[in-house]
Amino acid sequence: MTKTIKLLFFLPLIVICIILGFWQIDRGQEKLAIYNAFTDKLKSTPIDYKRFKNRPEQFTQTYVKGNYLPNMQFLLDNKVFKKVAGYEVITPLIVNGKIILINRGWVNSNNRQSLPDISIENTDEPITGYVYYYNSNFYDLADDNYVSSWPLLIQNIEIQKISKLLNMDVEPYVVIMNKQQVNSYNIQNVITENPQLKHYMYAGQWFLFSIVGFIFMIILIRKEKHNE
Repeated sequence: MTKTIKLLFFLPLIVICIILGFWQIDRGQEKLAIYNAFTDKLKSTPIDYKRFKNRPEQFTQTYVKGNYLPNMQFLLDNKVFKKVAGYEVITPLIVNGKIILINRGWVNSNNRQSLPDISIENTDEPITGYVYYYNSNFYDLADDNYVSSWPLLIQNIEIQKISKLLNMDVEPYVVIMNKQQVNSYNIQNVITENPQLKHYMYAGQWFLFSIVGFIFMIILIRKEKHNE
């Protein structure tokens, strides 16, 4: 009876650990596929924004010319660059009567003592970058205030709210500028290199737990037999 109880206790735990291990492997493969798609898109030739008839795919390289709205910019909060907290600068660009949000990169938050200077001048040079759809499933650290002074400090990219605020149609994606352009700051890739490694490490931990649980179960069962 005691042996049966031990089996009923350990076996489900071992099975759960194995399932979680394979789940982490699947997650790692998904992340690797996304990373490969990201790097492949970055190698592709930029497409003129005007050629987009439908919604472009995630990470599509593009170039666009328009006029910035320098007095109506956003600071996307809680962004880290080289272990330093700061903001990502989101600047509206008017193109053919619509708004494209341009991510110009990361700036230091100055320990929140004052907002950074993100002044910008319009240029004849086209902006090159890639399309990025921000995740709409997010957790807010604080409610965004869309009625305070500019630049607005925001927690997330909420296209509908921004469209209502600017009173113009806004594309459902952001163009993240490529590095070393006029008006760009510190540009970070949205997908880090080798994202699958973390999940493979977690998978290894779950498999290790299952092995330890199996060994521990065998030891207890043998000990019980020995005592008999």
